[in-house]
Amino acid sequence: MEPIAAVVIGILTIISSGSLAKVGENMTDGTGNLAKSLWAMLKRKAPNTQTVKLLESGQDIDYQQAVIDLEPIASDPDVVKLLDEVRSLLASNQELAAKVEALLVQARIEPKIVQVMASDIEGVNLRAKSMKQTAPSVSGSVEQSMLKNVKVTGDIDLGDLTQEA
Repeated sequence: MEPIAAVVIGILTIISSGSLAKVGENMTDGTGNLAKSLWAMLKRKAPNTQTVKLLESGQDIDYQQAVIDLEPIASDPDVVKLLDEVRSLLASNQELAAKVEALLVQARIEPKIVQVMASDIEGVNLRAKSMKQTAPSVSGSVEQSMLKNVKVTGDIDLGDLTQEA
């Protein structure tokens, strides 16, 4: 998969961080307009994502999360059109392309999988016949927890509890 979402976030990060002026003297108003269009589209099509919220508040983004946040809208026709404009911009501006490539390297960090099952339970008795957690076989780290923060005043009857990564 071409990491288009990461390219978009890379450009937005460059613009939102104020480093656009440092990227190159030959930046045009078209670049600024493209960035504004991308930002407006993200706010409209993915408003509740962690990435948009962080960019709105001026905080650093998690590039890995940005790719996840933007994947659902990557095939939207309006987004595809803007991404074509991004490709064109990157092809014509080597300094900007190099800066975005550096950001893409950060976006290629291996995923971290977190699975939580049966957490924060309070009660008198607890019975679980069979509980199984299976993490997908991908590279990266896996964190699994089961029966976390459980407070039971009576009997606990647990059957087969299995975790696989």
